[in-house]
Amino acid sequence: MKRRPQAYSFRMISTVWTSMLCLTILWLTVLTNTAGAAPSHEGEEALFTQLKSGKRMATEKNYTPAEKPTVYLTFDDGPSKLTPKVLDILRKEDVRATFFVLGEQVQERPNIAKRIVEDGHALGNHTYNHVYQELYSDFRVFWEQVQKTENILLETTGVRPRFIRAPGGTYGNFDAFYFHYLGQAGYEIYDWTIDSEDARRPGMMADQIFSTVEKGPFGNEVIVLMHDGSGHDETVKALPRIIRLFKEKGYAFASLTPEVKPVQFSSGKPKWSRTEIRESFDSLLAAAHEHRELWTAEDLPPGKDNALKAPSGSPAAIAYAEAGQRGGPDRLNVHLGDRTLAFTKEQFRFRDGSYRVPLRPLIAAMGGTVEWNAERRTAVVRYGAITAEYDLARQELRVRRPAAEWDAEAKTRIHPFPEMELANGTLYVPLRQTLELLGDRVLSSDVPYERGIVEVQAAVYGGYRTGWIFETNRRNPLAQV
Repeated sequence: MKRRPQAYSFRMISTVWTSMLCLTILWLTVLTNTAGAAPSHEGEEALFTQLKSGKRMATEKNYTPAEKPTVYLTFDDGPSKLTPKVLDILRKEDVRATFFVLGEQVQERPNIAKRIVEDGHALGNHTYNHVYQELYSDFRVFWEQVQKTENILLETTGVRPRFIRAPGGTYGNFDAFYFHYLGQAGYEIYDWTIDSEDARRPGMMADQIFSTVEKGPFGNEVIVLMHDGSGHDETVKALPRIIRLFKEKGYAFASLTPEVKPVQFSSGKPKWSRTEIRESFDSLLAAAHEHRELWTAEDLPPGKDNALKAPSGSPAAIAYAEAGQRGGPDRLNVHLGDRTLAFTKEQFRFRDGSYRVPLRPLIAAMGGTVEWNAERRTAVVRYGAITAEYDLARQELRVRRPAAEWDAEAKTRIHPFPEMELANGTLYVPLRQTLELLGDRVLSSDVPYERGIVEVQAAVYGGYRTGWIFETNRRNPLAQV
C-alpha cells in the first residue's frame, strides 16, 4: 500500500521542527550557562587585579565601640618563663589582657598557655616561629604557620583564636593579598595604638618603657603593645605602673573580642619581594573560604543555642542585646525552691547573654558541697546522688548520676565546658547549664535590662532526679541564664 503524499509531508515537517526546537533549547542552555559563569570569572579576575595593584578590599562588618574609655593590654612572643609573673600581676590588679602567642612556645610551655585561658584572658595567634624571612616571602608559609599554631592552641587549650598579630606589625610586611586572605578566613588582624617600645630598642629599662606608654596617645580605645617573651624582665617591672596609669585616667581594662574594631597600619612600602600568580590566588582563596566555615560551626559554644531570645526587633530583644554590650543588670536573684541566692553586680558575670555565677555558693544554696583539688585543678561537686567534676585543665565537665530505669548505661557523661572561668580563686560557671546538668531546671527568667534586678526562678530536686534532660532542653528556645 502506497503512503499518501500528505501524510509523508506532515511527518517530514514535524521531524524538522522537532530537531530545530531541540537545537534551540540546547543553544539557549549553553548560552545561559556561559553567561552565568562569565561574571564570576570576570569578578575574580577583577579582584585579583585590584589586589595586585595594592588596593585593599574593604570588609563590611559592624563593630561595637566601647561606651567608656577602654584599654586592651596585649603581650607578644610568649608564653615564656616570665608569663606567670605577668599573669600574677594581672590577677592581683583584676585586669584582663590578650596574649598573642607563638606556636613553638606553646608547645614548650603548654601549662602556661592553659593558665592564660583559665585566668580569663584572650589568646591571639602570632604565627609559629616569628621568622620574618619565612613569613613574609610567601603567604603560603604565613598561612601554614597560622594553621599550625591554631591547631596547637586548639589541642592544648581548647581555644581556636580569631585574633592574629603579624610579627613586627603589618606595616611593610602585609600587602593587600595578606589582608584579604585572612579576612576571608574569618580572622581579625590587630596592630596597636601605643608601642611600649620594650622590643624596639635593646636595653630598655622599666622607667623608659613606662615613660613611652605615658606619652600616649590616649583615645577612647587603646591597644598597648608589650612583650612577655624571654628577656623582657623590664616589661614585667613596668607593668604595675602602666596599669596604675590607665586606672588613674579612668580606663576600663578588657581582653580583645571580635566586636572590637581592629587597628591596622597602612601597608606602606613593601619590605619583601613577592610574586602573586592567579593559580595560587584561586587555591588560597578557596582555603580561606573553607576555613571560615569553622567559625560558623563554633560560634555557639555548648548550650549557647538556648540563650534567651525575645522576638526579633521587639523592645525586649533590643534591651537584651544592649544589656549584653553594657554589662548587664545590677543584681541577680536566683530563687532555688524556698532559698534565694542574691548576687550583687560584682559577684557575677554577665557575658554573651548568659550569667556566670560562683560555683561554691550556688551549690551550697542547692544543698550540695564543693571540694577543690588544687593538684588536679578540679572542683568536685556532690549533690545528692550526683557527682560532677569541673576539670579546668581539660575544660570539661564530667557528670556521674544513677542510671535511669530506661537507660541502664547512662552513668557518666563528659561535656565540653569552656564557659567555666577561674578568677581570683573563684570558679564561675554558667547558671542554666549547671542547674540542668545537675538535674534541676530553670522555670523563668526576666529579660536582662541594662540596670535593675533580674529574678531567676528554678526548680531544684536535690540531686535525685534521674535521666539526662540537658540534651532535650537544648532544643528549647528558653534562656541560658
